[in-house]
Amino acid sequence: MDDYVFVDVDPKFRQLLKSIFTDEFMKSFTNFENFEGFQYSSAVITNWNSERMVYSQLLMDNFVRESTRFSSWNEMVIAASDQRFGKAKVN
Repeated sequence: MDDYVFVDVDPKFRQLLKSIFTDEFMKSFTNFENFEGFQYSSAVITNWNSERMVYSQLLMDNFVRESTRFSSWNEMVIAASDQRFGKAKVN
């Protein structure tokens, strides 16, 4: 079964994505020079400019698997966040 993800997008969220997906990260771990290229190529999966992103988890994960060194969108977000802010400590 294909699960859909719904994400409310505000200016803080957009800035966070730009902050974690640096050009260096994208060049090192993806087939893209920058996050804008990733967004452009995945525009058939979701509308990155809408106030509410809706996407198929399966399609997004498949796109990430094919165009990055990660197996899922979640893994990519965590890796970028860890690289930018350091690994989160779990109590």
